[in-house]
Amino acid sequence: KHLNAAADVVILAGGGTRGCEAQLRALAEQLDAAVIQTVNARGMMHYHPLTVPASPSLSSVRELIHSAARVLAIGTEFGWTDYDMYVVGDLPARPDMIRIDACADQLARLPGALTLHGDAGATMSALLPLLTAKKANGAARAAATRDKARTELAQLDPLMPNRLAMVEVIRSALPGCLIVGDSTQAIYAANLYYDHDRAGGFFNAATGYGALGYGPGAAVGAAIGSPGAKVVCLIGDGGLQFSPGELRTAVDEHLPITFLVWNNAAYNEIADAMRAANTEVIGCHPSPLNMEPFAAACDLPYTSAPLDAEALHWALAQPHEGPRLIEVRVRA
Repeated sequence: KHLNAAADVVILAGGGTRGCEAQLRALAEQLDAAVIQTVNARGMMHYHPLTVPASPSLSSVRELIHSAARVLAIGTEFGWTDYDMYVVGDLPARPDMIRIDACADQLARLPGALTLHGDAGATMSALLPLLTAKKANGAARAAATRDKARTELAQLDPLMPNRLAMVEVIRSALPGCLIVGDSTQAIYAANLYYDHDRAGGFFNAATGYGALGYGPGAAVGAAIGSPGAKVVCLIGDGGLQFSPGELRTAVDEHLPITFLVWNNAAYNEIADAMRAANTEVIGCHPSPLNMEPFAAACDLPYTSAPLDAEALHWALAQPHEGPRLIEVRVRA
């Protein structure tokens, strides 16, 4: 009733929609609704005209949410790293929204006008035959928001588009791979805007508590859990020093993991946050690993690439078996 009566709908898709991409696409097409995906939902709507693979922390994406006649939130916790990354102090949630979630506690924490407690896929499947097909200019609104969101990246940081380009190169060089990220600059850029080509194939530590060193172990788990899939662990030089031992595990298990090390010789994401808070930058410049002998000590093939998308594409596209290490030299 609420969805049928609305002139237009915007869907917020969270990690709870993973594995339900067919139902999500069908629902979006029936409602002609733009679909905003949080980090853990990226890839669910790859290259679809209704996709908005951008963070609800961006003002352009918030504008789309606030302008909709009705918001349908599916499988999303409204966590601040997705919805208020810049600590504006409010979530772009609306009291008149409709929420679907498998967790009753989540529904109680941020209720809407209507809450549906249930599995995302099953609930979407049940809704579909009840909905009237709409023509609501959804593709045009989604396209306009995508354009604005990409423009907004450069306004946040002039270096952000180049960082995003390096992540998009991974997708083009290794189609259908799993990208497992640590907390590093390129990952933060992609969290704001990135459209992965594999549903459930992009996840990282920069959501939630942002634990450094998460990437290598998670990449090992991803490779074991998805036999035959290529895995890329995108990690900074600082994060790598938290858990280097997992690289040897990848060697021992002969896992097809590319350890892509973003080497800026610093915890620059933390340093930038300290500068933004007008506080002294301390503890952000540990001595970096010398990556080539480190890779040799781990029995990993090593390649070095400058901060250049074409050079990185070439390095990633080289055939390999088992794990390898590619260093992106961000520092001069």
